[in-house]
Amino acid sequence: MSILLTGIIVTILSLIVIVFVFIKRKKITCMIGMMVAMALGMLVGLTGGLLVGILYSGNLFFSTLLGMGFGFLAGFLTGLPISVMAIIDGVLSGIMGGMMGAMLGEMISPEHQNSMIRVMLVIFVGMIGIVLYMLQQETGFNRFSFINKIFHNPLLLSIVFLLFFYTYNHLYNELAQDHNVPIKNSHMSQSMTHNKSSGSPLNSSTKAKKVVIEATEFAYFPKDFKLSAGQPVTLIFKNSGEVEHDIEFENMKVSLLQQSHHGNHSKNQTVHIHSLPGKTAEIRFIPVESGVFRFYCTVPGHKESGMVGFVEVS
Repeated sequence: MSILLTGIIVTILSLIVIVFVFIKRKKITCMIGMMVAMALGMLVGLTGGLLVGILYSGNLFFSTLLGMGFGFLAGFLTGLPISVMAIIDGVLSGIMGGMMGAMLGEMISPEHQNSMIRVMLVIFVGMIGIVLYMLQQETGFNRFSFINKIFHNPLLLSIVFLLFFYTYNHLYNELAQDHNVPIKNSHMSQSMTHNKSSGSPLNSSTKAKKVVIEATEFAYFPKDFKLSAGQPVTLIFKNSGEVEHDIEFENMKVSLLQQSHHGNHSKNQTVHIHSLPGKTAEIRFIPVESGVFRFYCTVPGHKESGMVGFVEVS
């Protein structure tokens, strides 16, 4: 939900700048136009790349293409009414920003993703404000205009900034409650992803929950599901693909109820299960901590191709 709301805000603010440039293009010099196209292309590329990098975690190739596309489009549209040089500056900056943003989104750990989105939004909104002020000064708007008054009054500027992010947080909380945010988006919430102790006692006598995960080239089905701390789990891993696949749960501590393929049998281990093409493997364990954890295929290249999912332990 944070990704969706941030994406809407970024799109609206970007369109405001682009429309402003188109309307006042005759009053904007080539140098200012190049700077605006470069700034907007880089900002949209970075922010858009970050969002898709988080949304499509594990598929860096696809998220990089999307991030580059967002930056390219923003830079191109901003520079279009100005000059060819402005287009080139905007496009190149947008492509570079999209690449960096996608890599950043891929590298950020789940517990820091929501915070990183908010930091990037603060930077984006602040820089867009500066760009609009620069355009206003360049095009000779009335010196007593609303934008001018805001930028020349630090108190008013602070109030507008705080009101904007208060509204953002309010909308985010409302949307999250109304739409019951799914696992693949809720893993960005810091409060959920902090791996705290659930306090639930381990009870191997409780009826086990059966979970079947099917692997193909290159995806898991389902890619997100829920477990309960303290409840035994029978995980059945079915490889329907034509190459070997496995699953490793990142940082999810469990008590194994049988020997793992490593030959160990102790508490607080990480679940790892492997299966050859057309085969099925099984493992039994009890989750001991609550949180949202990522799982992925450790075969080289498979995680990068999209074999990533999330499990919520409550």
